[in-house]
Amino acid sequence: MSNVPIESRKAQFRQSILDWFKKNARVYPWRSTNDPYHILIAEMLLRRTTATAVSRVYPNFIKMFDTPEKLASSKISDIESVVGTLGLQEMRAKHLHDMARIIVTNYSGVIPNDFSQLIELPGVGRYVASAVLNFAFVQPIPLVDGNIQHLISRVFDIAFKNSSDQRVWDFMASFGIEAQCTVFYWGIIDLVALVCLRKTPRCGICPLASFCNWRYSL
Repeated sequence: MSNVPIESRKAQFRQSILDWFKKNARVYPWRSTNDPYHILIAEMLLRRTTATAVSRVYPNFIKMFDTPEKLASSKISDIESVVGTLGLQEMRAKHLHDMARIIVTNYSGVIPNDFSQLIELPGVGRYVASAVLNFAFVQPIPLVDGNIQHLISRVFDIAFKNSSDQRVWDFMASFGIEAQCTVFYWGIIDLVALVCLRKTPRCGICPLASFCNWRYSL
């Protein structure tokens, strides 16, 4: 694989992800909306748990706390009762409540579309802020978590320290996805959940196998 120019492999990667996602996309309620508040809630709920678990909680959460104002004026104990099955309910509830209060107080109930403002919200780190910008505002900025970093390391044979390594964020910024950022990152998220598993990767059905360094090293 070393003889294939890196930019050509990036183009293959990008197109393979987009094509695969068209046929294999998972369906979740937060993927059928472009409401920034709903997407922010989903991304905060998805931290340290599974999409399957969140899919059981998210509809009821949005029904009960359908606006930042409603969430900000709610009792933390009421929020805890809704998110309890996700674990870490006290921390989740406090972050969600504090986030909503800041959104209402500082931004008149409107979710900001600026990275520096999003990342300052309680419970919103670099990943969540980036996810909201990609999925709610179609801003094509890098999105990296441990699974995405692991996928890139495998396919392109690049050793990163962890998902905080700035090099992997810079690498993701180089794909030129533009208006396709939403489906591109959903595709990667679904691929690492269904195919490129850490312990038992399903290389035989992987759309990236033909140009994956890790696959060729086996």
